[in-house]
Amino acid sequence: MPDFRFDENKVFLENCRAALEALEADDPEMAAILRGNWEALLAIVGEGERDPKARVAFNTNVAAALDALAQSAPKGGS
Repeated sequence: MPDFRFDENKVFLENCRAALEALEADDPEMAAILRGNWEALLAIVGEGERDPKARVAFNTNVAAALDALAQSAPKGGS
């Protein structure tokens, strides 16, 4: 996904879909987290206006999912 860029000519939903598609190959676990929080992601920008509360809710959901993923990851070590 290092080459991905948001397209200013596309609406938020189109850019989100494109970002998710680009992420699928590079980080399928993160893509799954975003798919699982898709509605919360889309709620961030409604009718062209940003919703700070929706952003906080999305960030909280994603942080919890990342924490759960980290907890379930096998521990490396000796």
